[in-house]
Amino acid sequence: MVLGIRMIDSTIAYIFSEWWLTFTFTFLFFTALYFGGILLLQTLLSILKKKDILHSIVDFKKPGQERVEIKNSMVSILIFALQAIPLQILYQNGYVQFGQHGGLNLLWEIPVLFLWNEIYFYTSHWLLHQKWFFMNVHHVHHASREPTLYSVYSFHWFEAFLLGAVIFLPILVYPFHIISVLSLPIMSIALNFLGHWNHETETTKNPDYLGRFTFRHTMHHKWSKGNFGFMLPYLDMLFNTATPKKKMK
Repeated sequence: MVLGIRMIDSTIAYIFSEWWLTFTFTFLFFTALYFGGILLLQTLLSILKKKDILHSIVDFKKPGQERVEIKNSMVSILIFALQAIPLQILYQNGYVQFGQHGGLNLLWEIPVLFLWNEIYFYTSHWLLHQKWFFMNVHHVHHASREPTLYSVYSFHWFEAFLLGAVIFLPILVYPFHIISVLSLPIMSIALNFLGHWNHETETTKNPDYLGRFTFRHTMHHKWSKGNFGFMLPYLDMLFNTATPKKKMK
């Protein structure tokens, strides 16, 4: 394991040696996550639907919706790759460092970044639902009233920039290991896919139940109201921003 981590460290040092290498790696990394995740989950979804394990939650798909979502998502991926350039500059000038500590640190670094992502996403998402930002920025994502796997990165360019900036504060205040840093977009898109795939099992559990985050986010797309949290329902519960129960159906 130590040898594997060292190989990753040396590879990342090479990737961050030139801005164009960082840009290219980031663009290909997010593109692979996006299309690879879609292929994997579409296959899984097809199997589970045939076995009658999952059912769709809403049915509002527009003609040509997925084509628009792919176009928007590629713009978002381009923004993420451009954001990696200032990260590379900060790294080269010593303002950002990646930890060289042992693998056990990953056991707390990854959960910390997960919780930071929840807080950052909730705050950003709440902001995007304020009138001006919704009408001029966030409406692009909400054009997908029925969320699909393709809509996970279907953003206005400014929303992509805002959400892509999630990693900057943590790495400026602490030298997280690069594996922890890379885990953030992987966790994020994995949960984002599950939040947007618009299917769940038959259940009578309350919408606040932790495992019903797919349902909560689908209702968010349906009504464009409340449920600003990413996966966890607790910030919505704390700040009374959950979608009203009467609309959670």
